[in-house]
Amino acid sequence: MNTFLNNLCSADFWLRLVYVVFFALAWQVAEVALAVLTLIQIAYRLFSGEPDADCARWGSSLSQFVWQSGRYLTGASEQKPWPFSDWPDGNAQWTTQPQDRGQP
Repeated sequence: MNTFLNNLCSADFWLRLVYVVFFALAWQVAEVALAVLTLIQIAYRLFSGEPDADCARWGSSLSQFVWQSGRYLTGASEQKPWPFSDWPDGNAQWTTQPQDRGQP
């Protein structure tokens, strides 16, 4: 019970909770943006017969942001995503951050 009270009174706990709410809202915005990008990509393929590289690159970087946000939200990473770190590169390979290796 003492640990619970210490955590409840901890400024770190409440600050992380604020970040969690912020990134949960950002997740929702990104989810809508990914849906819009998907529709744009479908329309582009319908008319051109091939995917748009710029749209695919933007979708890749946005989905990596969502992945990083999910890792932060669930406690799998302490690394806060953008705007606290660099925006993911659309051409980057999917990897964990060096500071996250070895964590669950």
